[in-house]
Amino acid sequence: MPKSKHDLLNSLFQHHSKELLAFAGWRVGDFAAEDLVQETYLRFLQHPEPASISNPRAYLYKVVANLGFDHHRKETVRNKPTETDEVEPDDLISPLPGPEALMEGELLLRNCLAALKTLPEVYRHVFFLNRIDGLTHLEIADALQLPRRTVERYCAKALVHCFTHTLRSQG
Repeated sequence: MPKSKHDLLNSLFQHHSKELLAFAGWRVGDFAAEDLVQETYLRFLQHPEPASISNPRAYLYKVVANLGFDHHRKETVRNKPTETDEVEPDDLISPLPGPEALMEGELLLRNCLAALKTLPEVYRHVFFLNRIDGLTHLEIADALQLPRRTVERYCAKALVHCFTHTLRSQG
């Protein structure tokens, strides 16, 4: 039986260091495993009566496990973003369009509405029922008692008219 605290530590280290290192590596990864095992033996040395520990191997494993839990808790807190973390404005991605896109969209809408005002009423009505209200060509044809093919032509002409009017006003 070992005589001193250091003799007991040397004996435990020789017999269990490799398996403790493997256990620690499994718990926290190889990068932090050696530090965990060193801390475990340091805690063993700091124990007031290491000779009173009935199962020193189990004690070492328990210390490694507890240190592993502490390690994970610290890593979680360390990696958690805080409100004080500086964030570059360019790193933020907004789902909303920017001011330029909003202005372009508004201008496009105005041009399209102005173009639609120059079309006959029935063309506008059919176009709005299709594009704004989401009705199909068949539903519009039934509602307005028009042939489906006529409804398709009115929608196509209104769309082409919007595009050409918009292109002329931009160019």
